[in-house]
Amino acid sequence: MRSVKDTMLCWNPGTDQVKLFSWPDNGNLSRDYEYSGLAAYLRIQELDFEGRKAIAFIEAVHLIVRDKCDPVAVHNAMLELEEYRAGCAEDMQHRIVREA
Repeated sequence: MRSVKDTMLCWNPGTDQVKLFSWPDNGNLSRDYEYSGLAAYLRIQELDFEGRKAIAFIEAVHLIVRDKCDPVAVHNAMLELEEYRAGCAEDMQHRIVREA
């Protein structure tokens, strides 16, 4: 399971393109994404678990509301983070699969 303190969240606004990458991104794997957050900022790396959990949910809301990212894509990507998963109800701790 990943942690907010060593994971970078990347996304392209208005899309379902939301992905987590290890921080630092030495392989430049995030180059196809317009925005990044979480461990890319030292102040976030220094937070305690509860602070990181709050930041994970704040970032998710920003992606969904401000940047118009697909909510299911945001949720599915964020589930890899221990802080996000710890804040989800038990019945939300799984990936959402869309039916065709």
